[in-house]
Amino acid sequence: MRDTYIGFEAQKYLSNLSTYCTHALTLQTKLATHNVSAKQMELMLENASRSVRQFNRRLATKAYGNGAVRKPNLYHPLIITAIEGTTNTYDNNRTLHAHIALGNILTPTSNIKTEEQLRQTIKDCWLATDYGVDDIDIKDMTSDRWITYITKEIYDGNEECVDWTNCHIPHAALLD
Repeated sequence: MRDTYIGFEAQKYLSNLSTYCTHALTLQTKLATHNVSAKQMELMLENASRSVRQFNRRLATKAYGNGAVRKPNLYHPLIITAIEGTTNTYDNNRTLHAHIALGNILTPTSNIKTEEQLRQTIKDCWLATDYGVDDIDIKDMTSDRWITYITKEIYDGNEECVDWTNCHIPHAALLD
């Protein structure tokens, strides 16, 4: 009961932020989950999280240069991350993958100016990570349904699907 309540509250909090997000990303890794032990899955989850961290850092730097490091509350993309696939070890074709809600990226202060440039930058940044593969899906985000989708594993018992260490919510993204 308590975990369901926490999951519901986390989903509600993230849904409130969805109005500031413009893109929905799915980034696949090469970390196959078929028949892995709990210990192996823990290590794979750590590796997937590290790849997302590498991606976030590269994307922020491409978009905002050194401002992403010096003033991350002003010059940084809004990033909400969930890593999915840890509960599925029975399917032969599954890998760990990251779902990301992205915002504060095509702004006047960003170095990324066009949709095409953004898509290429996302691809380049993901492929430069340790475990990223060229299986990337980028869609426009028009509602909070993406947040509901990326947090669905909470209700399957995986309360840790939201990768809070790889979420970044800069103040500038919340200003209208």
